[in-house]
Amino acid sequence: MDYHIYKKAKKRVKDKRRFYTHVISWAIMSVFFILLNIFTSNFFWAIFPILGWGIMLAFHGIKVFSTVYGDEWEEREIEKEMEKLRRNENFRTTYEDESYIELKLKSMPKEPRGSRDSDFV
Repeated sequence: MDYHIYKKAKKRVKDKRRFYTHVISWAIMSVFFILLNIFTSNFFWAIFPILGWGIMLAFHGIKVFSTVYGDEWEEREIEKEMEKLRRNENFRTTYEDESYIELKLKSMPKEPRGSRDSDFV
């Protein structure tokens, strides 16, 4: 069995389980809000937390089940960005060029001009 595929499948199943748990908790709390609203007020205020939580639930569902916004999309975008950086002639990481780091550190002032340690206490 391919470990990479197993690992991705396990993550997707975990995400789905979390989503279903989220749906169940939203449904239970919606009933609770409605009952609380019936016994406490004539104004139907329960719609606000139910709709707000429902919108968040919808975004959660899109994240879990969407093929446009899923892991594959993220991997494609990472590949695109890596390719752009490879093509860019001016791209240079400061970590690979240690002389550049030393030059930057030497050119930095030791203490800001016009301030003393006692100014910050």
